[in-house]
Amino acid sequence: MPSRTPNLSLVIPFYNESGNSSIIIDKLTKKLEIEKIDYEILVVDNGSKDNTREILEKICEKNKRVRLIVVQNNKGYGYGIRKGLEFCEGEYIGYIWADDFIGVNFVPELVNKLKSENLSLAKISRFNRGEGLMRKIQSFAYNYLFSTIFDINSTDINGCPKIMKNSFYNSINLKSCDWFLDAEIMLKLNRKKSKFIEIPSNFDKREYGNSNVKIYTFLEFLKNLFIYKKNGY
Repeated sequence: MPSRTPNLSLVIPFYNESGNSSIIIDKLTKKLEIEKIDYEILVVDNGSKDNTREILEKICEKNKRVRLIVVQNNKGYGYGIRKGLEFCEGEYIGYIWADDFIGVNFVPELVNKLKSENLSLAKISRFNRGEGLMRKIQSFAYNYLFSTIFDINSTDINGCPKIMKNSFYNSINLKSCDWFLDAEIMLKLNRKKSKFIEIPSNFDKREYGNSNVKIYTFLEFLKNLFIYKKNGY
């Protein structure tokens, strides 16, 4: 546990991200230090099969504001993020993807928006993603269905970084272990009638490694979507 309560706790989940791990952490720590944000970073090795954990261990030895959380066996995207969030101590907490090099630059702005506008959550909405046609269709259908069925005014449900008040996080009891975690957060935010903001951002293609989002992720989303609707959301 940290000896102080940081202003911001940020989780980064890693699954076979040896090529991105040191880059994202270096960019993030430099940005936060330039903006004079008191931070801690919780890096989650989410059951990686490559040498991601060894790289993260070395980074944590050099920077005591970076803490390692180890998940021995990968149980899903959402599970890894949830494990990291459980250890967050900051007034504001959230997460960013291991390959989101542009999103790093928006973290201070998201934190400032939370403070100045008394919001529960601040997040990114991505555009110009450089996706192929099928991925664009999938993303459009995903966001259109979600926003229409649940009447949530969001253009990018999965957009990250997502940063929220710790008090809000503690009130929503997250359950998702899969890619529905982002949607679950937005659903529970909407049910509580809490305020949020989306900031538009460009989105780079990843430089190293492969995306872990597959076609069954969309089918998984559809299943969860109807389960939550049936449960009264």
